[in-house]
Amino acid sequence: MIKCISFDFDRTLAYVRPQTHHLVPKLLTEKGINISADEFLKKCVELRQNIPVHLQDHYFRFGSLSKKLRTAFLKEYNKARIDMLELSGDQKEVDTLKEWLTNQIYLQQNKVLYDDIVDVVKQLGNLGIRQYILSGNHSDGIIELLEKSNILQYFEEIITVDKYFDKKIANFRILLEHSHFSPQEILHIGDDLVTDGYGPRDYQIKSIIIRRSNQLDFLAKHDENFQVITKLNELVKFLD
Repeated sequence: MIKCISFDFDRTLAYVRPQTHHLVPKLLTEKGINISADEFLKKCVELRQNIPVHLQDHYFRFGSLSKKLRTAFLKEYNKARIDMLELSGDQKEVDTLKEWLTNQIYLQQNKVLYDDIVDVVKQLGNLGIRQYILSGNHSDGIIELLEKSNILQYFEEIITVDKYFDKKIANFRILLEHSHFSPQEILHIGDDLVTDGYGPRDYQIKSIIIRRSNQLDFLAKHDENFQVITKLNELVKFLD
Protein backbone atom coordinates (compact mmCIF):
# COMPACT_ATOMS: atom_id res chain seq x y z
CA MET A 1 0.00 0.00 0.00
CA ILE A 2 1.28 3.47 -0.92
CA LYS A 3 1.93 5.64 2.14
CA CYS A 4 4.17 8.30 0.60
CA ILE A 5 4.20 10.25 -2.66
CA SER A 6 7.09 12.28 -4.02
CA PHE A 7 6.49 14.84 -6.73
CA ASP A 8 8.73 16.26 -9.36
CA PHE A 9 8.07 20.01 -9.58
CA ASP A 10 8.51 21.57 -13.02
CA ARG A 11 5.88 20.42 -15.53
CA THR A 12 4.39 18.22 -12.80
CA LEU A 13 3.20 20.73 -10.21
CA ALA A 14 4.22 24.01 -11.87
CA TYR A 15 4.82 25.55 -15.27
CA VAL A 16 6.08 28.78 -16.81
CA ARG A 17 3.43 31.19 -18.12
CA PRO A 18 3.28 32.41 -20.85
CA GLN A 19 5.22 29.75 -22.75
CA THR A 20 8.28 31.16 -24.51
CA HIS A 21 7.35 29.84 -27.95
CA HIS A 22 4.10 31.83 -27.79
CA LEU A 23 5.49 34.93 -26.09
CA VAL A 24 8.43 35.63 -28.43
CA PRO A 25 6.42 35.52 -31.69
CA LYS A 26 3.84 37.82 -30.06
CA LEU A 27 6.57 40.29 -29.07
CA LEU A 28 8.13 40.15 -32.54
CA THR A 29 4.75 40.88 -34.12
CA GLU A 30 4.73 44.15 -32.17
CA LYS A 31 7.95 45.01 -34.02
CA GLY A 32 6.55 44.05 -37.44
CA ILE A 33 8.34 40.69 -37.62
CA ASN A 34 6.20 37.61 -38.29
CA ILE A 35 7.49 34.28 -36.96
CA SER A 36 5.09 31.48 -36.06
CA ALA A 37 5.03 29.79 -32.67
CA ASP A 38 5.82 26.46 -34.35
CA GLU A 39 8.82 27.93 -36.16
CA PHE A 40 10.26 29.37 -32.97
CA LEU A 41 9.47 26.21 -31.02
CA LYS A 42 11.52 24.14 -33.46
CA LYS A 43 14.45 26.50 -32.89
CA CYS A 44 14.05 26.14 -29.11
CA VAL A 45 14.07 22.35 -29.40
CA GLU A 46 17.15 22.49 -31.61
CA LEU A 47 18.90 24.59 -28.96
CA ARG A 48 17.95 22.16 -26.16
CA GLN A 49 19.38 19.30 -28.18
CA ASN A 50 22.60 21.21 -28.90
CA ILE A 51 23.40 23.34 -25.86
CA PRO A 52 26.23 25.80 -26.68
CA VAL A 53 29.48 25.02 -24.89
CA HIS A 54 29.48 28.30 -22.96
CA LEU A 55 26.05 27.45 -21.47
CA GLN A 56 26.52 23.77 -20.74
CA ASP A 57 27.92 24.00 -17.22
CA HIS A 58 25.13 26.19 -15.86
CA TYR A 59 22.48 24.41 -17.93
CA PHE A 60 23.24 21.05 -16.34
CA ARG A 61 23.76 22.51 -12.85
CA PHE A 62 20.90 25.02 -12.99
CA GLY A 63 19.02 23.76 -9.94
CA SER A 64 22.06 24.02 -7.69
CA LEU A 65 23.03 27.57 -8.74
CA SER A 66 22.47 30.68 -6.64
CA LYS A 67 19.54 32.92 -7.56
CA LYS A 68 21.93 35.48 -9.07
CA LEU A 69 23.57 32.89 -11.31
CA ARG A 70 20.21 31.36 -12.29
CA THR A 71 18.91 34.77 -13.34
CA ALA A 72 22.05 35.48 -15.37
CA PHE A 73 21.88 32.05 -17.01
CA LEU A 74 18.21 32.43 -17.97
CA LYS A 75 18.97 35.70 -19.73
CA GLU A 76 21.90 34.14 -21.59
CA TYR A 77 19.82 31.10 -22.50
CA ASN A 78 17.00 33.27 -23.83
CA LYS A 79 19.52 35.27 -25.84
CA ALA A 80 20.69 31.98 -27.37
CA ARG A 81 17.07 31.11 -28.20
CA ILE A 82 16.62 34.41 -30.01
CA ASP A 83 19.98 34.00 -31.79
CA MET A 84 18.56 30.80 -33.31
CA LEU A 85 16.12 32.96 -35.29
CA GLU A 86 19.01 34.58 -37.18
CA LEU A 87 17.26 37.95 -37.36
CA SER A 88 18.59 40.12 -40.18
CA GLY A 89 18.98 43.88 -40.63
CA ASP A 90 21.12 46.65 -39.24
CA GLN A 91 23.33 44.98 -36.62
CA LYS A 92 22.83 47.72 -34.03
CA GLU A 93 19.04 47.54 -34.43
CA VAL A 94 19.10 43.73 -34.26
CA ASP A 95 21.20 43.81 -31.08
CA THR A 96 18.79 46.32 -29.52
CA LEU A 97 15.84 44.12 -30.48
CA LYS A 98 17.48 41.03 -28.97
CA GLU A 99 18.17 42.88 -25.73
CA TRP A 100 14.56 44.08 -25.58
CA LEU A 101 13.21 40.57 -26.24
CA THR A 102 15.44 39.07 -23.55
CA ASN A 103 14.27 41.60 -20.98
CA GLN A 104 10.61 41.15 -21.92
CA ILE A 105 10.82 37.38 -21.51
CA TYR A 106 12.32 37.84 -18.06
CA LEU A 107 9.73 40.43 -17.04
CA GLN A 108 6.63 38.77 -18.44
CA GLN A 109 7.17 35.11 -17.59
CA ASN A 110 6.40 33.67 -14.20
CA LYS A 111 6.04 30.22 -12.72
CA VAL A 112 2.63 29.14 -11.42
CA LEU A 113 1.05 25.97 -10.05
CA TYR A 114 -1.30 23.97 -12.24
CA ASP A 115 -4.97 24.47 -11.37
CA ASP A 116 -5.40 20.95 -9.97
CA ILE A 117 -2.51 20.99 -7.49
CA VAL A 118 -4.06 22.50 -4.37
CA ASP A 119 -7.10 20.21 -4.31
CA VAL A 120 -5.07 17.03 -4.91
CA VAL A 121 -2.42 17.89 -2.33
CA LYS A 122 -5.11 18.57 0.29
CA GLN A 123 -6.96 15.37 -0.64
CA LEU A 124 -3.81 13.31 -0.22
CA GLY A 125 -3.11 15.01 3.09
CA ASN A 126 -6.59 14.11 4.31
CA LEU A 127 -5.93 10.50 3.33
CA GLY A 128 -2.84 10.47 5.51
CA ILE A 129 -0.41 10.24 2.59
CA ARG A 130 3.02 11.74 3.37
CA GLN A 131 4.10 14.08 0.59
CA TYR A 132 7.53 15.20 -0.59
CA ILE A 133 8.94 17.28 -3.43
CA LEU A 134 11.92 15.73 -5.17
CA SER A 135 13.17 18.14 -7.82
CA GLY A 136 16.19 19.00 -9.90
CA ASN A 137 15.38 22.67 -9.41
CA HIS A 138 16.32 25.04 -6.58
CA SER A 139 14.38 24.95 -3.31
CA ASP A 140 13.73 28.69 -2.92
CA GLY A 141 11.32 29.10 -5.83
CA ILE A 142 9.49 25.90 -4.95
CA ILE A 143 8.97 26.94 -1.35
CA GLU A 144 7.78 30.40 -2.44
CA LEU A 145 5.09 28.99 -4.75
CA LEU A 146 3.86 26.45 -2.23
CA GLU A 147 3.68 29.11 0.48
CA LYS A 148 1.67 31.45 -1.77
CA SER A 149 -0.87 28.68 -2.32
CA ASN A 150 -0.98 27.78 1.40
CA ILE A 151 0.02 24.15 0.84
CA LEU A 152 3.64 24.13 1.98
CA GLN A 153 2.55 22.56 5.29
CA TYR A 154 1.33 19.45 3.46
CA PHE A 155 4.88 18.55 2.43
CA GLU A 156 7.23 16.77 4.79
CA GLU A 157 10.31 18.07 2.97
CA ILE A 158 11.48 19.76 -0.22
CA ILE A 159 14.36 17.60 -1.49
CA THR A 160 16.35 19.47 -4.12
CA VAL A 161 19.78 19.50 -5.74
CA ASP A 162 20.86 22.67 -3.93
CA LYS A 163 20.33 20.98 -0.56
CA TYR A 164 21.56 17.42 -1.14
CA PHE A 165 23.12 15.57 -4.08
CA ASP A 166 23.59 17.69 -7.22
CA LYS A 167 22.17 14.85 -9.33
CA LYS A 168 18.42 14.52 -8.91
CA ILE A 169 18.31 10.72 -9.16
CA ALA A 170 20.75 10.31 -6.27
CA ASN A 171 18.28 12.14 -4.03
CA PHE A 172 15.88 9.21 -4.06
CA ARG A 173 18.29 7.82 -1.49
CA ILE A 174 17.58 10.90 0.65
CA LEU A 175 13.84 10.32 0.22
CA LEU A 176 14.17 6.77 1.52
CA GLU A 177 16.36 7.80 4.44
CA HIS A 178 14.23 10.76 5.53
CA SER A 179 10.77 9.28 4.99
CA HIS A 180 11.58 5.95 6.69
CA PHE A 181 9.26 4.19 4.24
CA SER A 182 10.19 1.13 2.23
CA PRO A 183 10.47 1.55 -1.56
CA GLN A 184 7.23 -0.43 -1.97
CA GLU A 185 5.37 2.19 0.09
CA ILE A 186 6.51 5.15 -2.04
CA LEU A 187 5.15 6.39 -5.36
CA HIS A 188 6.96 9.02 -7.44
CA ILE A 189 5.34 11.11 -10.15
CA GLY A 190 7.00 13.35 -12.73
CA ASP A 191 7.26 14.16 -16.43
CA ASP A 192 10.78 13.02 -17.32
CA LEU A 193 11.37 9.40 -18.29
CA VAL A 194 14.98 9.39 -17.12
CA THR A 195 14.88 11.24 -13.79
CA ASP A 196 11.25 10.55 -12.84
CA GLY A 197 10.82 7.16 -14.48
CA TYR A 198 13.97 5.08 -14.44
CA GLY A 199 15.58 7.14 -11.66
CA PRO A 200 13.27 6.04 -8.84
CA ARG A 201 13.19 2.51 -10.21
CA ASP A 202 16.92 2.34 -9.53
CA TYR A 203 15.82 2.45 -5.87
CA GLN A 204 12.87 0.03 -6.38
CA ILE A 205 10.41 2.94 -6.10
CA LYS A 206 7.36 2.77 -8.35
CA SER A 207 6.94 5.71 -10.71
CA ILE A 208 4.21 7.23 -12.86
CA ILE A 209 4.73 9.64 -15.73
CA ILE A 210 2.44 12.64 -16.13
CA ARG A 211 1.76 14.02 -19.60
CA ARG A 212 -0.44 17.07 -19.25
CA SER A 213 -2.59 18.14 -22.20
CA ASN A 214 -0.63 21.37 -22.74
CA GLN A 215 2.78 19.67 -22.73
CA LEU A 216 4.76 19.56 -25.94
CA ASP A 217 4.17 16.00 -27.14
CA PHE A 218 7.14 15.77 -29.48
CA LEU A 219 9.45 16.73 -26.61
CA ALA A 220 8.10 13.87 -24.50
CA LYS A 221 9.50 10.43 -25.18
CA HIS A 222 7.17 7.51 -24.59
CA ASP A 223 7.86 4.19 -22.94
CA GLU A 224 5.33 1.39 -22.53
CA ASN A 225 6.99 0.36 -19.26
CA PHE A 226 5.36 3.26 -17.41
CA GLN A 227 1.83 4.11 -16.41
CA VAL A 228 0.90 7.52 -17.81
CA ILE A 229 -1.65 9.99 -16.46
CA THR A 230 -2.76 13.34 -17.86
CA LYS A 231 -4.22 14.89 -14.69
CA LEU A 232 -2.87 14.76 -11.18
CA ASN A 233 -6.08 13.49 -9.59
CA GLU A 234 -5.72 10.29 -11.62
CA LEU A 235 -2.91 9.15 -9.33
CA VAL A 236 -5.40 8.38 -6.53
CA LYS A 237 -6.30 5.09 -8.23
CA PHE A 238 -2.68 3.93 -7.84
CA LEU A 239 -2.60 4.28 -4.06
CA ASP A 240 -3.80 0.77 -3.14
